[in-house]
Amino acid sequence: MLIFETPAQILSDALVLVSRAVAQRDQVPSMTGVLLRAAAGEVELTATDGELAMRVAVPAEVEAEGSVLVPARTFADLLRLVPPETSVQFRGLDGQVGIRFLRSRFDLPTLRSEEFPPLDFESPAEPFMVRGDSFKELVRKTSYAVSARDDGRLFTIGMSLTLREGYLSAATTDNHRLAWARVPVASEGPDQEILLPARALAEIVRALPDDEVEVRFEPNRMLLRTPGGLTTFLTAIRAQFPDTRRVVFDSYATTVRFDLAPVLAAVERTQLVADQKNARLRLKVEENLVRISASSSEGGQGAEEVPVETSGDPVELVFGPKYLVDGLRSLPDGPAVLEVMHAESPARFRPDIERRDQFAIVMPLRQTES
Repeated sequence: MLIFETPAQILSDALVLVSRAVAQRDQVPSMTGVLLRAAAGEVELTATDGELAMRVAVPAEVEAEGSVLVPARTFADLLRLVPPETSVQFRGLDGQVGIRFLRSRFDLPTLRSEEFPPLDFESPAEPFMVRGDSFKELVRKTSYAVSARDDGRLFTIGMSLTLREGYLSAATTDNHRLAWARVPVASEGPDQEILLPARALAEIVRALPDDEVEVRFEPNRMLLRTPGGLTTFLTAIRAQFPDTRRVVFDSYATTVRFDLAPVLAAVERTQLVADQKNARLRLKVEENLVRISASSSEGGQGAEEVPVETSGDPVELVFGPKYLVDGLRSLPDGPAVLEVMHAESPARFRPDIERRDQFAIVMPLRQTES
């Protein structure tokens, strides 16, 4: 038996939050539901898809303590259409939950709560604090380099998070490119590293407030708490992320300094004429000039010249247009730098600032393939 009453808007907002963790497929019916547990003046909403789990508590007038597992989609759709200022009463009993508001009455079937997996939201790990807006920016700057599908190499669908020397860094790669960024955190603990599913992590950070949140790394999961009462954990990927130091050098044979906007615009325009099936885009670095060109039998040809500041050897690079555009778009507006050893070595793009908090690695195509 479960009886409680709470404002519809508060419950609906909480349901939208935890629904990010609801399983999208029904192989395990209990994971398509949200567990409601009423006790001591509040109701907890919990959801999991087996990889990601979320729990949030909202205030409620609890008449009878208990729990019930409700179908997430139907429950969310109904609450979304209830007038937000309305108070809603819930009664769970004998395989169904009754929902009462104004002159309306709905009785929904429930799922088997005993089949809902037990979840542990406690952790003995040492916490550190990071701003939610910084965490969101970290994920935004690096998530583009995640593989679009699971090709058997689990690290390509993951995001490597590393805590070291007062910074939280993120890295992703699909073996054609690599993205890396870092943000400052409040931490006095040891160095830590974890590899997490990138798409699920993106769902978590979307739900974060802009102020500080608490993060804990365990060997097999990350646990996170917000000041607003959201607790969530994400299971780690059991794979080894490549060593990013292998594609970053202490010095480069060619350095190009440029303003991001005109170079990105030129690349975006020129890629329009590239072959759609076997796209190639050339960057020819000459003295204080970059020539950007592409051609195809169907699209014609295009070329643009952009003044830049160069040092070192001239070089001609061939890129897949999408990879190059994604890397450039990840950088903040303003001065930027391209650094490369030779025509077929990893090309590094980064903001032209003293503090190195971000870079994008793009692998050029082989010249013989172009």
